[in-house]
Amino acid sequence: TRVCLEALHDAAARVRASAVLQIVITDDASTDGTAAMIRECFPSVEIIEGCGQLFWAGGMRLAYGRLLERRLDHYLWLNDDTVLFPEALETLLSTSRSMVDATGRAGIIVGSTCDGAGNVSYGGLRRRTGKLGALSFEQITPGAQPLTCDTHNGNVVLVSAQAAAGLGNLDAAFRHGMADIDYGLRAKAAGAPVWVAPGFAGRCIRDHTLAGSFKDKSLPLAHRWRLVQSPKGLPFASWLRLCRRHAGVLWPIHFAWPYVSTILPGTRTVP
Repeated sequence: TRVCLEALHDAAARVRASAVLQIVITDDASTDGTAAMIRECFPSVEIIEGCGQLFWAGGMRLAYGRLLERRLDHYLWLNDDTVLFPEALETLLSTSRSMVDATGRAGIIVGSTCDGAGNVSYGGLRRRTGKLGALSFEQITPGAQPLTCDTHNGNVVLVSAQAAAGLGNLDAAFRHGMADIDYGLRAKAAGAPVWVAPGFAGRCIRDHTLAGSFKDKSLPLAHRWRLVQSPKGLPFASWLRLCRRHAGVLWPIHFAWPYVSTILPGTRTVP
C-alpha cells in the first residue's frame, strides 16, 4: 500500500497544474499496521474503516461511494497491489480528453498493467466470439492508440463524471469479483464508451491462477466445491446476477456450466 501511494503521488505531480486529487482508502480491519502507516506517511489520505468482511467489491464500493457524493470530474479506481508508472495519470486524463473530442462522449478509460516480464496482466477485456462466449473474455494488449473494449478489470480505471452519473456505484450484489466486469458491461449497454489507454499504466502481478482455485482438478471435489461457493470463487448470487444481466437468452447454460464442470472430473471450465 505504501509503494502504491508513493507511485500515485509521483504520477499526480505530473498533472498538478490541472488536477487535484482526493484519495480515499478502505482499510478493511487490517491487522498489519497499514492504517497507522497511512496516517503517518500520507496524512491527506482519507481512510474508511471496514468490518473485515468487505472483500474487493465491498471495499471499493465504500470508497467510490464517498467520492461520488462530492461530484468530482473523474474517479480513479486503483488497487493497492498496483504500482503506477509516472506518466499514468497524464496518459489516462489526456486519453479521456481526446476520446471526448473524437466521439463527443465521455466514458471510461482503462489502464493496463503488466507483470515483471512485461506481459499484460490486467486491463481491458474483449468478449470472445460466438454465443457461448457471452461471458468469456480475452485480455487486450494495449497499443500506441486507444482501443475499444467490452469491459475491464478494476485495477486501474478512470471513470468520467458523466459515466459515473449514469452508472452509479458498483452493484451491491457482488462481494468480491465480477463487480468490475459488470460495471464495464453496464457502461457499454448504457452507451458509455470504454477505451483502453495507450501503453501500460503500471505494474501488477497477476494473481488469478488456475492452481489452487476451484478449477484446479488436482484438488479434492469437496474442497473445490467450497472454493467455488466462497466470495473469491463463483458465489451463486453474484454469478446469477452477472449471467442474467449480460449473457442473453442462454444465461441458464452460462450459469450452470462452471458448477457442472466443477463436479465432473476432467471437464475444462470456461475461463
